Amino acid sequence: MENNYINDVISSYQFDYRYAAWGEINEDILQDENTPPEVLDMLYEDNKTNPRILRALAAHPRASEGLLKILSTDLNDAVRWGVADNLATSPEVLEMLATDAVDIIRYRAAQNPRTPVSVLKKLSNEENTLLRIAVASNIRTPLDILMKLSGDVDDKVRLAVAKNPKASPEILLQLSDDANESVRAEVAQNPVTTGEILLKLAGDRDTGVREKVADNINTPAAALKDLLDDPEASVREGVGENRNTPLEYLNKLAGDMKQSIRSGVARNKNVSEEILENLSGDNDGYVRKAVARNEKASENLLTRLARDDDWRVCENVAINPKAPEKVLELLSENADIYLRKAVASNMSTPTQVLMRLADDENWMVRENVARNVNAPLEALMKLGDDSDWRVAKLVVSNPNITVEALEKLSNHENFRLRYKARVALLIKESLIA
Repeated sequence: MENNYINDVISSYQFDYRYAAWGEINEDILQDENTPPEVLDMLYEDNKTNPRILRALAAHPRASEGLLKILSTDLNDAVRWGVADNLATSPEVLEMLATDAVDIIRYRAAQNPRTPVSVLKKLSNEENTLLRIAVASNIRTPLDILMKLSGDVDDKVRLAVAKNPKASPEILLQLSDDANESVRAEVAQNPVTTGEILLKLAGDRDTGVREKVADNINTPAAALKDLLDDPEASVREGVGENRNTPLEYLNKLAGDMKQSIRSGVARNKNVSEEILENLSGDNDGYVRKAVARNEKASENLLTRLARDDDWRVCENVAINPKAPEKVLELLSENADIYLRKAVASNMSTPTQVLMRLADDENWMVRENVARNVNAPLEALMKLGDDSDWRVAKLVVSNPNITVEALEKLSNHENFRLRYKARVALLIKESLIA
């Protein structure tokens, strides 16, 4: 059985896809990240002069190093661009592309984390600003090079350094004093920026910088306190949504006159049930909608919001995985397509409800059942025969689909489903191995 799956996939390509329509090849093979290298190699051999296929092959994450090496010398700039972007491209090929005659291809190669450090060091000295930007954004660029680029004369280079998650606290501290507010804002947004730097930037004169401080999950409570009474609503909204914000601050912001701030509090993952209860009676539907989506909301609160006059509130109850089963069952019978679609996507929706929604008249509802990680196998097999390809194709990637079910689907009359089932079997085989 071990070798049959790859042979079956190859057979599907040879007999069903070799002369298939472009749309089928593009969606089923080129856009599927699980397509095995063997199929990609055969597709190349059959389409060496087709620029659309060559471009897609160059960008495919499972393209073999050998194929990418061939495509790296293609005369079409878009093909070489795809190779330069691809994380599967070898360091040797990237080193070659870093000397390409086209600047954008050199730029893409300089951004690729597989590009050798020696190449990045050389490119960091280029007069071409675009290349220095690429090196500054590469997570593999050494700290000494990032430090040098943090003093670059071009704002966009320093901006790229400030965005880089590999930048050291010393570099970010230096850039927190940058004259350009966009650079300081990127420092405030960087996930590795320290609390000390964020506390400093909380007092920045630029609204955009303070917004990023308010949003950063590393921002300490002391900095959030400084922003609690910020004159800009966008800043207070970030404080209200930040999971580090103490409850006493959230309680104050819950009474803010701005709807966006109250909504931010209602979205906060660490908000108290008491605050959510108070906000559930807000006059603004967007605030109640945020409460309905929050997993901290109690079952009683969600049950009440499921009867809200605003359909958006009901929809967010239907999405909430903490919604009671009785509520989800009730909403699943609603005439509104979007409510049924939301229930179909909820991983807490009861099995019997998902079975019924698998027969829904609307394809979007059935599509969400096919995506649901808790969809029963019986529903999935029914959806495998769905008349809408958008629904049927999702069945093979559902975590609940079994090897036995996939083997049955691998002989389906629909050649596209047959192929996708065979690829899924190949993936499951590799995971088991």
